[in-house]
Amino acid sequence: MATRSEPARQLDEVLAELRPTLKQHGFRVRARAFNRTTSDGLTQVVQFQLGSFQPPGTQEVPGLRANLYGLFTVNLGVYVPEVARSGAGEAGSFVPEYCCCIRTRLGYVGPENEDVWWEARADQSLVADLGERLDRDGFPFLERFATRDAIVAELSSVERQGIGSTPSRITCAIILAKRGRHAEARDLLRAQADETLNPHHAEYVRQLAERLGVGSLGS
Repeated sequence: MATRSEPARQLDEVLAELRPTLKQHGFRVRARAFNRTTSDGLTQVVQFQLGSFQPPGTQEVPGLRANLYGLFTVNLGVYVPEVARSGAGEAGSFVPEYCCCIRTRLGYVGPENEDVWWEARADQSLVADLGERLDRDGFPFLERFATRDAIVAELSSVERQGIGSTPSRITCAIILAKRGRHAEARDLLRAQADETLNPHHAEYVRQLAERLGVGSLGS
């Protein structure tokens, strides 16, 4: 059995303190990830991620490669089954954050509006800070995407473009196509194909339109 590193042990102690709060909000837990299912059949994810160990001799490059060993961050995600099925594939019974089409980190939805990593230490002030941030920033962010209607409304706004691992137009187009709103879905996919400078992505979008049954986007 592998021995846990000291940062991993410290983070697990922090999670032991936070777990009751997350369970009170309807989350179930597996390892360092928490899932909650919404009334619309979506899965909201909170996942704690440890920084990776840097091999001896690794040079830290400010702005390019930071040494995150001993630190952790908090990932937030919303999983939409039909979007996953149309892309990398549907998750299993428990959803990891990387399978979500809407993804961000707790620091980005907080007052810093940037990536935040905390030192992995079992400290009550850290537990209190994380609990406050989840209540103030994390849970409200997830609730903005609790339904498919909310997702389409949020991602259709210009300033919301780019939230998550899947382009916003594609996420909305898949949701709309599955509801039979083919013309709206086709318009979104055509805009995505026309805007990209990557010919491979444009071809992927055209093929996606065919698979979704919304009609050809043309060449």
